[in-house]
Amino acid sequence: MDNQEALQRTLNRACRALQILEEEKASFGIRVPVDLQIELEEKQKEVTSLEARLSQLQEKHPASVPDNLPRYNDVFVGRKQEIARCLEALSPEERGWGVAIDGIGGMGKTALALEVAHDARKQALFDAYLFVSAKTTWLSSEGVREETLALSSLDSFCREFAKGLGQTDIVKMTNSTERRRALLDALRGRRTLLIWDNLETLNAEEREMIGEFLRKLPTPNKAIITSRRRTGESALTIRLDRLSEAEALELMQAKGRSHTHLAQELNATKPEILTALYEASGGNPLALDWTLGQVAHKGYSISVALERLRNAAKSRDLYGFLFADAAKTLSESDRTVLSALVVFLTPAKTAALADATDLAITEIQVSLERLVTLSLVNDLDGERFGLHPLTRTYIRAAVGGTDTVGTAPLSGIWFDSGAQRKVLRYWVDFAQKYGGYDKDAYKTYDKLEAEWQNLEGVATTLREMAGIPGTLKDSQAAQMLIDLENALYNFLFFRGYWDERVRLSEWRYQAGKALSQWSDAGWGAYNVAWIYYNRAETDRAASWAAQMAEAMERGGNRRDKGVAIRLQGVIAEQRQDWAEAERLYQEALAIYRELEDEECEAIVLNDLGGVTRKQGQYDRAESYYKQALAIEEKREDKQGQAIYCNNLGLLALNRDRSTEASLWYERGLALAQEVGRQDLVASAQVGLALVLEEEGHYTDALPLALAALEIQERLRAQDLDWTRQLVERLRGKAGIE
Repeated sequence: MDNQEALQRTLNRACRALQILEEEKASFGIRVPVDLQIELEEKQKEVTSLEARLSQLQEKHPASVPDNLPRYNDVFVGRKQEIARCLEALSPEERGWGVAIDGIGGMGKTALALEVAHDARKQALFDAYLFVSAKTTWLSSEGVREETLALSSLDSFCREFAKGLGQTDIVKMTNSTERRRALLDALRGRRTLLIWDNLETLNAEEREMIGEFLRKLPTPNKAIITSRRRTGESALTIRLDRLSEAEALELMQAKGRSHTHLAQELNATKPEILTALYEASGGNPLALDWTLGQVAHKGYSISVALERLRNAAKSRDLYGFLFADAAKTLSESDRTVLSALVVFLTPAKTAALADATDLAITEIQVSLERLVTLSLVNDLDGERFGLHPLTRTYIRAAVGGTDTVGTAPLSGIWFDSGAQRKVLRYWVDFAQKYGGYDKDAYKTYDKLEAEWQNLEGVATTLREMAGIPGTLKDSQAAQMLIDLENALYNFLFFRGYWDERVRLSEWRYQAGKALSQWSDAGWGAYNVAWIYYNRAETDRAASWAAQMAEAMERGGNRRDKGVAIRLQGVIAEQRQDWAEAERLYQEALAIYRELEDEECEAIVLNDLGGVTRKQGQYDRAESYYKQALAIEEKREDKQGQAIYCNNLGLLALNRDRSTEASLWYERGLALAQEVGRQDLVASAQVGLALVLEEEGHYTDALPLALAALEIQERLRAQDLDWTRQLVERLRGKAGIE
């Protein structure tokens, strides 16, 4: 036995050294130095060899310590904080019976329990270590395997624990109540760690009886339980959440060391794809393992395996294993709340869910409590609730789908597509309430900014439901998409979401065509064209302008046709075809004056000011600009005033009137900042920088030019190259490298 004890001490030292090396490796992320990796692998081999020698000695000289802990052969990464908290809860100083580990399926609850138990054994915290599981299914890359010998009751757990302790008399008892009492008596005076695995498979009565048993567990015995259902009475509760991205990448690399093809795929895959895999899996170790298994064992590329992970119907083994059993227990209100949370891409508060679903607050609170207990919903700080990415994928597929995942259909039986549609309508109404185009709309754009992630997600969902581009599948969804874009397009332009505006406006165009609503299609085309014009992508702008004109000819009113004519003039001006531009502007101006549309009249007067200024006709330009400004002052439209003040500032610079230019630009900047329109802010900043440059104040001009450049780079604005040149010129004049 002396040799065995000495070997154990050597092994303990080697394990501590290995742990230090692993922590050092983790600090480097995925860029591990070669010498550290070699040293780590050598230490791992040393530990494996020592464990094998110790195992041989123990077979010759069986230890008296009851111990049936499974050897966890898979890769274990991260969870250092959770391990430390668990070990602290298992110490004799803690009064609770131990640790309850809960969380969504596949988060590594069993793995963590075993890792903690093995660490406790290394530290000799207990005299016995007993593991018993109620696990009924196992997931591998080949599919779900059934466990026919799984335990299903407190009494069966007690039998196994008694057997592990060598208490054959307790095993032979016929009365289950007496067996429980006898086991508790047998544990008195002992230091035993009991691991109860996968308790969610037991019925509610059995789980309640286990809770009562654990409350009576005599100290200093402790227990660890794992379950997808939240429990944790009189114990430390660890809700196991996602791995960090660094830990997930470490897990991927560790898996790759065991499979040549997987290692090759990992090395050949772009980092952004690996990040996308991490995001789609939600940092779930089982989902990552399953996805990597598709690569290692079935020869898929990582990109293909990622697409399968994102498609619940094509990954029914995984999603059925994770969610099917829980789905069977849900009430109608539970399903409604889950369907609503799918649409909320940011955590939702109870009040917002009530507004979106028409359920009573009390109904929502009861459902949320149940869904949190089932680990289907995460309760977050600030009384907010959200979904894990895998849960979201499952529920999205289950709302109105046509396939099945495990025993839970993806056909709407479990989840009501009407509830999802109601929440989508809630967000469209939200956009219409706080968006729009009128002169004061900018005052509520902060509310849209705060919810932009949700609004963008709603747009994507509506497009998918509508089936565009292609055969129209859902006309109601297509109309909601049009309504959403119409409410948001001006906000997107003001706040610098230009790429997003292009995308949503294209979808509006497609939806309008699908519904034969040609005015809507035309306005979608216009909104796309306007971004391309502002980026000086003239050919693209012209293409979309032509599509707008065609749509307006089929279904637009006279004002719509005037807008199409004016857009053609803008493009002609960008091509420096001054005569054609002025002709088109005058044609559009006549239409707007006939319709008594002062807003559009001011816009075209400004256009005429621009085309005449570029031809050096400064007096005519000033007249047009000031007529436009007077209209917007009368209308109290601050956005229009900002535009025309900036243009009058530019005109003053053209005339070498720097003092006058400064006044116009200062007024334009204040107005642009008030309404929050980013391109106008940049335009005024550039103008003021030019004034300061002309006055020789280069160091004062440079910050303004840099601020403008930052905005224009984000927008990819048409003046971007010119502003870059201004910045470089000012750097040189200010003597700044």
